[in-house]
Amino acid sequence: MSVLMNRRAVLRQGGALIGAAAASSLPLASSFAQEKVRVRFAGYVESQEQLTQTLAALKLYTQKNPNVEIIPEFTSFGAFTDKIATETAGGNSPDMFSVNVDLLAEYARRGVTTPLDAYVPNPINLSDYLQSAVNAAKFDGKQYAIPNDAIGPTIITNASAFEKAGIKIPADMWTWEELAETATALNKALGPRFWGVEDAGGNYIPCDIFLRSRGKSMFTQDHRLGFELEDMEAWYAYWQKLRETRATPPGDVQALAGNDDPSTSGIVAGRAAMNITLTDSFAGFQALSQDNLILHMMPNGFRGGEMKQRHYCYAGNSTTVSGKSPNQKHVIDIIRFMHFDPEGAKTYYVGSGMIPCSKAARDAFAATGSEADRKIIAYLDVLQKEPAAPRYPGVPGMTGMLTRANEGVAFGKLTPKQAAEQFVREVSARLKK
Repeated sequence: MSVLMNRRAVLRQGGALIGAAAASSLPLASSFAQEKVRVRFAGYVESQEQLTQTLAALKLYTQKNPNVEIIPEFTSFGAFTDKIATETAGGNSPDMFSVNVDLLAEYARRGVTTPLDAYVPNPINLSDYLQSAVNAAKFDGKQYAIPNDAIGPTIITNASAFEKAGIKIPADMWTWEELAETATALNKALGPRFWGVEDAGGNYIPCDIFLRSRGKSMFTQDHRLGFELEDMEAWYAYWQKLRETRATPPGDVQALAGNDDPSTSGIVAGRAAMNITLTDSFAGFQALSQDNLILHMMPNGFRGGEMKQRHYCYAGNSTTVSGKSPNQKHVIDIIRFMHFDPEGAKTYYVGSGMIPCSKAARDAFAATGSEADRKIIAYLDVLQKEPAAPRYPGVPGMTGMLTRANEGVAFGKLTPKQAAEQFVREVSARLKK
């Protein structure tokens, strides 16, 4: 199987990637003597590096015992959510597949996935895993998935651009007003076609951090909306003001950059200083930039309000098992290999851009990993010193709903209030399903 696909192919050409990955199946190793089984493994990846290492780990598993065949079906997150929704609705679930907090809640609630508590702690020992990541792979108190990574909200910041502009990088405990002022100052210092921060108005996680700064949250622990209409209106108004001051790109420029592809981002193109995202994107951004990139916290409050650490760590990618799969024990063995076999885990994680949940593995990465790995681990360590309330499960499709409303404002079709009303209608309808 060729894995020489570029990043844009990984993140944008979802259908093509699925076809390429599935075109040649991988016979996998197993401790299950003479059984001949086929295991479908569907998932999403954040970068070419992650795809390459995932397939390499599976290939390594292949070489140990060819009596299990795996069909890898990996694509971008957006394409994957559509694919898994269609397949589960049609009763054609893969044996094992990727989930995040929201997907896990939906598919566990619907009975698509099965609890894995019987396999914990033997052979899946999660005792030294980041507890917030383990909890993110639970639903209704049961372990429905095994967390593959530890991630947190961040602003990928081009320190070189700040230095060139003669602007000091703000402290971690900064405000949303300071973000707007800093982004505007960067635009003024570096030119009219340079943006201080890329538009994150359609991004779920920064919106949740913004709401928490107002004493709210996107969702509550009991799976309800945790904010009022005026909170979302304030969110869309915030980004509209940044467009008006040229702190963030206009709608047409941001639409071309997209939200999920580092290669088309303003920060990689040298046209923006900050990109609000998650830590698992950092390695991909740094690999494409010659500048010094760092991880920085999002704002933690507003002027005159309470300032405290509002960033949570969790698992952005976990693996769950179909409740109807006849190969559950084989799936667990594959997960065991990728997480706990020394050679398998090294192949899966090193160079992938993923940070493992295991403390022992993170410590090893901090000592021997890439500079990008070390930066991510150091940043996550800071977040864990004063951990925020966890990210609560929501519904799939949040980015699409937020983005449609945000682009409506950016292109002058909606007011911030109308955008908020549209978003609340859409997310409320999903919650009722």
